[in-house]
Amino acid sequence: MFWAAAAFNFAMGGPIFLASEWTYRVAYVAEPSPDAIRFWGDFGYAVLVIGAGYGVVAADVTRNHGIVWLGVIAKLFDVIALSTRCFNGAAHTLVLLPALIDALFIIAFLAFLLSIRKAMTGSPIPCPVDAVTGEPLARRFGR
Repeated sequence: MFWAAAAFNFAMGGPIFLASEWTYRVAYVAEPSPDAIRFWGDFGYAVLVIGAGYGVVAADVTRNHGIVWLGVIAKLFDVIALSTRCFNGAAHTLVLLPALIDALFIIAFLAFLLSIRKAMTGSPIPCPVDAVTGEPLARRFGR
């Protein structure tokens, strides 16, 4: 799943970063200003960096779960921003496709995080851990 997320981010972020003006015109309705094109390209670079993070997680899914949480936050922002811009008439309907794909990744990422939590603690619910040993307190008290 994380290799797929990395590939998706590279497929989206690469063109935005390397062909900012063209991809801006594909995504948005208004004529772009030079600043808008620059910021759009910067956004593409951020998408690429997050994609690289998914590659780090994919290489060892037992580590770097913080990157997955950052991915959930970033993808949630993308879903909200693209959907809002589309429904407000600022962006073309085409932007709803990557928003939908990101929404599916959010669900998959959260399911992964819950399954990891359950595997580590026996519970999908976050539980406090011992500050020294890192052992879940639920295990110490027999739960």
